[in-house]
Amino acid sequence: MRKRKLFPVVLVALLGLAFASAPAGAHPAGEEHLPDLRTLKPSEMRVSQSCTLILLFNCKRQLRFSNTIGNYGHGRLEMRPENDLAAAKTIAHQRIYSHDAAGRWYLKREVAVGEFAFHPNHAHWHFEAFADYRLITASASDTTIGGTEVRSSQKVTFCIIDTDWLGTTLEHAGSQTYTRCGPTDVTGLTVGWGDKYGSSLPGQEFDLAGLADGFYWLKSTADPDQRLEETDESNNCAAAKIEIRGSSVYDRGQKIPC
Repeated sequence: MRKRKLFPVVLVALLGLAFASAPAGAHPAGEEHLPDLRTLKPSEMRVSQSCTLILLFNCKRQLRFSNTIGNYGHGRLEMRPENDLAAAKTIAHQRIYSHDAAGRWYLKREVAVGEFAFHPNHAHWHFEAFADYRLITASASDTTIGGTEVRSSQKVTFCIIDTDWLGTTLEHAGSQTYTRCGPTDVTGLTVGWGDKYGSSLPGQEFDLAGLADGFYWLKSTADPDQRLEETDESNNCAAAKIEIRGSSVYDRGQKIPC
């Protein structure tokens, strides 16, 4: 089961960030308040090594890393599941909200954006193709990403919930709202919150077999197929330049956006 870092709602309330009302000077009343997904720089990179009991010298080296996707937009990212038993699938509907002049939020519309699928390793439901990871060759002097792609993730599914407060002063930032990923749970990201997948979780790794030590870009992109409606699609990517040396990995910079 995926471990969660759940922040007390009281902490956010003390900061004066009430999700139920819209502060003065916010995005205009009546207009759609879309999320803005941004990937934070990949973090907590490490090289892990595991060996089989039979062949102690047959060890697998992996690059493991943590990834966080945050919502920096005018409104929440919220998705409602619709279970289609006949078709044996669960449709994901993105809900888009606005608020009136008094700051009361209401549902403006919703649109089908993909599917949820049960993830056996994490034992809950994931939205498909929410993130994409790439490992790309680099040099010590590179400031742009233009090398050869040597590993890819085939698009990672996420249980999208609020796990990490981003410490922002966004207009509609609010308290922790989304905490569950069951088959009927509404999932999403509150404004000012991020969803972090830690380096120990399944899918947060690249096999290093056959790769030489050296410099690489570790690139992560949120919503790579652009299924979700948001204010800006150009800032969904972030990358860390890393140097791999044997059993160690070193952080050598970043590229945001990329």
